[in-house]
Amino acid sequence: MSDKLKIVSGAAWGIGAGLLGRAVGLIGTLLIARHLSPDIVAEVTVATVIAWTGNWISAWGCGQYVIVRGGDGREAIHAASLFYLIAGLVMALLLFAATPWFAVWFEVPRLLEYLPGALLAIFIRRLGGMPDKLLAREMRFARIAMASFAGDLTYAVVAISLVATTQLGGQSMILAFIAQSTVIAGVTIAGTGWRSWLAPVRVPWSRIRDIVRFGAPITGEITLSEGARYWDKPLMLRLVGAHEAGAYGLAFNLAQLPALYVGGHIGTVMMPAIVRSEPAQRAPMIVRALALTAVVLFPMCFGLAAVAPTLVATVLPPEWQMVAPLLSVLASVTVMAPASFLFASFLGALGENARVLRIELTSVIVLVASLWLLSRWGAFAASFAVGIALLVQFALASRACRPFGLSLGALWSPLLRVLLACALMVAAVLSLRLALVWYVLHDAVLLAMEVLAGVLVYCAALWLFGRNLARDVLRLLSATGKSELGLSLPTFEKSGVAND
Repeated sequence: MSDKLKIVSGAAWGIGAGLLGRAVGLIGTLLIARHLSPDIVAEVTVATVIAWTGNWISAWGCGQYVIVRGGDGREAIHAASLFYLIAGLVMALLLFAATPWFAVWFEVPRLLEYLPGALLAIFIRRLGGMPDKLLAREMRFARIAMASFAGDLTYAVVAISLVATTQLGGQSMILAFIAQSTVIAGVTIAGTGWRSWLAPVRVPWSRIRDIVRFGAPITGEITLSEGARYWDKPLMLRLVGAHEAGAYGLAFNLAQLPALYVGGHIGTVMMPAIVRSEPAQRAPMIVRALALTAVVLFPMCFGLAAVAPTLVATVLPPEWQMVAPLLSVLASVTVMAPASFLFASFLGALGENARVLRIELTSVIVLVASLWLLSRWGAFAASFAVGIALLVQFALASRACRPFGLSLGALWSPLLRVLLACALMVAAVLSLRLALVWYVLHDAVLLAMEVLAGVLVYCAALWLFGRNLARDVLRLLSATGKSELGLSLPTFEKSGVAND
């Protein structure tokens, strides 16, 4: 199979498994929330964010190093793997020692119960980190998708079982996190074996110095990029209290599902594809990926925002009702997140990691400052800070890509058509809810009617205003479209999308 066929096959596997896994995760998250209070969920979230932050900082770009420099041979792969594991172990020990300090600063006494387990889960996940990157380098995306889905399913089953049958409370989520990491690491390691990345090989100091130089800007960019998505939750606990922070955290987790697991999977597939492609093909690949992402992502985000009040009333107890308005705001603004991720992949493939780092740093500063300013009016006002930060990040990233030939001119026409279809979809959902306000309907029935109405109106509107775009997407996602993508991928402007 050619690289281009592997790209679209990987995208199909990643999106399909990601959507299925996130559907399981969504159900699991909502069922868990029925058994736990917002305060407990907020405290567990602080523990996991601290653990993940240590993981990002200590990763030092080793995964990207394997993708980019893995062709140098086993020495490069083994050196990056060893660096990655040792750095992760040292970071875990440092964070464990600092747990009492974190508990005092965040005013979360139970952090002493949650953080050790979260650190263990992260280190187990780290064991599968290098195999995951080797699979990505070989474009074996089906195995990666299988691991992700199996992990999501494991987390949901374990967490729901424990919260429903035991008195473990927040520890149920930590134990489920450990089980999820074990499954993901096991599946990825089984796909590559141990010897391909961990078998001893003599490593010269020149290789270690190369990893340090290579990883310095990347680890800063990744830490800031991921931190922009997660650091607001502990900060919200500090600013508005555990109850509102718990509601905000759940709303954010629900809101980011479309952006992270549709746009994120496309971005994961695109990174090795960009590295392998010719320089002249990279910009059209990004533009095409943005168009395909918008067709699927925009209706999911805006649809989730529209049905948020009915969804929350259907699946969550009264103490979680504050999630609804927060979810409407956060789901709407996260449509910009995948674009920034793809722009960062494009710049990274060009070696512009320092530029990406500056953009991420600016967006994090904007996020923290906006949260701090808006939180005085409560969690709802503070939720707009995410949109402000994403807008700044999108503007800076698109401007940074412009000198390297990335023009978004061909993208505006299809995007406007997709946005028009989404506007009609949201109007249909709100009109239906208003028309049925006098009828006594179960919330679940109303939710099903709203979702069905939204899907039908969006599909009809997209077919009416962007028929060629809809056909293009269906063709590229079909089995027969795989070969066509290989021909049309570098020539986006000449495709049906450009004329739509």
